[in-house]
Amino acid sequence: MNSHHWLAAGDIRFVRLVTVLGSLLLSLLAVLLNELPNTDAYTYARTADIALSQGIGAAFEHYQWAHFPLLLAGIHSLTGLSMFAAANIVNALLFALLSVSFVNIVAAMTPSRRTIWLAVACVLLYPHLNEFRAYIIRDIGYLAFCLLAVYYLIVYAESLRLRFGLYFMLSCLAASLFRPEALLFLFVTPVAVLVPTQSLVNLRQRAFLRLQTLSVLTVLTLGVALALVALDVPAQLRVFLQIYQPFLSNLAPLLGAEAPALEQVVFGDYAAQFVGDYTGIFLATGLIAVLLACIIDSLGLAVAPLLLYGAMRRFMRLSQPGLAVVLIWMLMAAGILLMFMLITRFVTTRYTLLLCTLLLVFVPFVLDRGWSFAISQQRKGFLRWATLLLVFAAIDAHLSFGASKQHLEDASRWINASTRATAPLLTNEIHIAYQSRRIGNYDEVRREISGDLILSAAPGTIIAVTPRSSFQAHLDAGLNDGRLRLLQQFPADRGSGLLVFEKEL
Repeated sequence: MNSHHWLAAGDIRFVRLVTVLGSLLLSLLAVLLNELPNTDAYTYARTADIALSQGIGAAFEHYQWAHFPLLLAGIHSLTGLSMFAAANIVNALLFALLSVSFVNIVAAMTPSRRTIWLAVACVLLYPHLNEFRAYIIRDIGYLAFCLLAVYYLIVYAESLRLRFGLYFMLSCLAASLFRPEALLFLFVTPVAVLVPTQSLVNLRQRAFLRLQTLSVLTVLTLGVALALVALDVPAQLRVFLQIYQPFLSNLAPLLGAEAPALEQVVFGDYAAQFVGDYTGIFLATGLIAVLLACIIDSLGLAVAPLLLYGAMRRFMRLSQPGLAVVLIWMLMAAGILLMFMLITRFVTTRYTLLLCTLLLVFVPFVLDRGWSFAISQQRKGFLRWATLLLVFAAIDAHLSFGASKQHLEDASRWINASTRATAPLLTNEIHIAYQSRRIGNYDEVRREISGDLILSAAPGTIIAVTPRSSFQAHLDAGLNDGRLRLLQQFPADRGSGLLVFEKEL
């Protein structure tokens, strides 16, 4: 990489060190302030337990992309740490990698110390990213290695040195262990290397073909190696595709005989006579609008205004080939989001992490150029406004306003201490199921359970539930006719508390 794109070696090492230490500190704070693991954490823990007790094949049968749980199982075996403790350590390290990769991307496109330090502030204060610091999810590994791949692709596109292309490929492969769509980035995003710069066109073409050939050969070799170690790769791919089969059937109302029924539901009996073939367009447009709203919500009140301001002032220009790399990754991330939205009919802010973090790359440049513009024009309004947004981001990123879940922890201890260990347990709280050790498939516990299942439980069954409208009437009926006996209540700070019953009849 050209030397003018770098700080002095000591300076960049110090920036990286501060970034890593700051990220680790924030991860520690997030874990200490978080009371209970998120729901996905129990799925990973259960899969890791299966890997240790039944083998890797059984783990993949239980959870189709089991690489992250296998990592937790390995750490648990080596250190004796609990699955959740191992996951928190892995996540903290991945967040540190994510943060330093983000800073490296910005440093690769500017020699400005101020811009790079602003990048440190942006990645450590970005609310959408930091709200997941206490979560145990595989998405962080996917995001961290994707950003590392972006950085190495920028370096490769500028230097055309094969070793950086190799690092890019390895980063994408590492990201694919967390989410398989990273393989799409491996084969598509290198087209950014073909964008003309100072290098000759034929040199860039050869560099592109070299990287693509290396990627294809590596993926094929890995596939053969996995098949030789008794992992049925085609079967795993079939299982993975079967996950989306029910969602693909959602397209039937748009394309098949059910389309008229959909038109009547959406437009009513009268208007349905005239819309004809436009129902699909209406639905697709609505889903895209939902996706855009989700992306804006993910950017938040701190980032979205800065990006809008930067676009209006033309402060979002980046140097080539970095801009080409970032843009092609953004287009791919947006395309994957759009396809996921159209197929599954839903999307959450968690799935927008990659796209929004790539958009965040522009923010340090906007802040730096807005800062220079404000000083040159002797206008301090921008500085006050930007400072206010950064303070808001810091508060929004690291202070939780959610309700405490301590009542679930209290209920778990009470159930284990005050009820027979051999008594069957029925619950709609996954934490209760996990802590009780009475439910083998605790990761399959869901909030919604059948009211009939509650009333038909065997006598002596302990029923620990957070009431929901779908079965509240069954609880009331069971109490009124004596089939249920209320043992204990654990009120929540907000919303419904946990009720513990015993089945009498």
